Amino acid sequence: MNRYAHLAIHRRRRLDRWMLTLSFVLLLGSPGMVASAQSGGPSVHRVDPADTAVVSLPPAQWQASGIRIEPARRESLERILRLTGKVALNQDRVAHIYSMVEGTVDDVSARLGQTVKANDLLVLVHSREVGSAKLELYQARLQLELARTKNELQRTIAENAAELLEALRDHVDIQEIETRFRNRPMGDYRERALASYAAFLKSAADVERLEGVSQSGAVSGKTLLAAIAKRNADQATFQARLEQIQHELQTGTLMSSQAVKEAEAKVLVAATNLRILNVAAEDIAKIDPAAHGETLSHYAIRAPFDGTVLTKDVVLREQVRTDGMLLSIADLSTVWVTADVYEEHLPFLDSFKDQTITLRNAALPDRVFQAQVFYTGEIMDESTRTISLRAVADNPDHQLKPGMFVNIELPIRQAEAVVVPATAVQQHEGKDFVFVLNAKNQFQRRDVRIGPISGDSVVIHSGLQKDEQVVTAGGFVLKSQLLADLLGEE
Repeated sequence: MNRYAHLAIHRRRRLDRWMLTLSFVLLLGSPGMVASAQSGGPSVHRVDPADTAVVSLPPAQWQASGIRIEPARRESLERILRLTGKVALNQDRVAHIYSMVEGTVDDVSARLGQTVKANDLLVLVHSREVGSAKLELYQARLQLELARTKNELQRTIAENAAELLEALRDHVDIQEIETRFRNRPMGDYRERALASYAAFLKSAADVERLEGVSQSGAVSGKTLLAAIAKRNADQATFQARLEQIQHELQTGTLMSSQAVKEAEAKVLVAATNLRILNVAAEDIAKIDPAAHGETLSHYAIRAPFDGTVLTKDVVLREQVRTDGMLLSIADLSTVWVTADVYEEHLPFLDSFKDQTITLRNAALPDRVFQAQVFYTGEIMDESTRTISLRAVADNPDHQLKPGMFVNIELPIRQAEAVVVPATAVQQHEGKDFVFVLNAKNQFQRRDVRIGPISGDSVVIHSGLQKDEQVVTAGGFVLKSQLLADLLGEE
């Protein structure tokens, strides 16, 4: 190097030193501070031969110099994975509506794009199948009503007849029996029971009368024996008649009760058949052929939930079949967001589930949407080497349109690391370093190896430990003094 080049380098270093000193003076903020720096103020000296230096600055000047100190912390890192996604219908809230019966369309209430509420009428179909099913239910209800009436009458007859049989077994006077049971219904059981009872009473009276005169010889013994035999026969007939009547009462009551159950079963089957056809419960409850007339065959197709009519393929007087879709309805208050996760992000796949992601769209620059991940696929697409991810987003104002592309921000959590505010990191000659406060209230330069930036913090891979006191603000003052000293040494 010639003499002129050496002088130029020396002059440039002197200029750099003066510029750094001027910056230091401006940051200190007053002439008094400058004087303090020149006499007992900031100073720099080596602490080891490895080019590590410390800056001494009295604590009284820290606040004026804007110096702030915070401990290095260890925390879980979070970075943002940016993907492109697409808005799609919430497949859990989409309905493709078919008619469950064949017939003719009598009315179409739904319009394309219309917002409908749950149970709103969409289409009215005239169906012979529905009309026949409703008439069958109506007839079954009439039969049930008749069966219940018969069963009630049978129970009344059985109760009255059972009480009559009990009185006959107790040999109550026939006149009293006639009075007690005169207006109580019991069918032909009254006549049959009283006839056998009267025959038995007459035979018993004949025997009693003949026994009274047999001692005088007015009647032969043969006549008395014949009367006794007839009495015994009438008594047996009477007992048999009572048992027969009792058996018939039990059998009749059981059969009438069974008839009610059969009629109830027919009503249940007929009503269930209409429910299978998705006929509304209120329509099933008020079937009346006389009042409804031909409208009894109307089959109403209603909205299954609140939503918007997306497609409509039905017109008035059209013949509909069970295999033709009439309408499709979707609830747009929530939508799905689909995205493809690349193979390199597979280690984070499990952590994506239930994460909240941020959505943005260029057409809506002022809107930020949120969605929650509910599904991460298990199969990788062989052509794109990606795995499908799905999230659900609230969409109350329908701003997110199915088919719209969105930019997705997905947080990724990584292992814990030492982090410091980004303002703590200084640079010189391609090296990153921080100032660490040591036990002597001196600021030691510490070279570090930095990692990714997470928000306002930067990861420190090496050179710094957790809880070490790091200068997070005012470091430029210390750096200025440090570099000024180094230039002076040169």
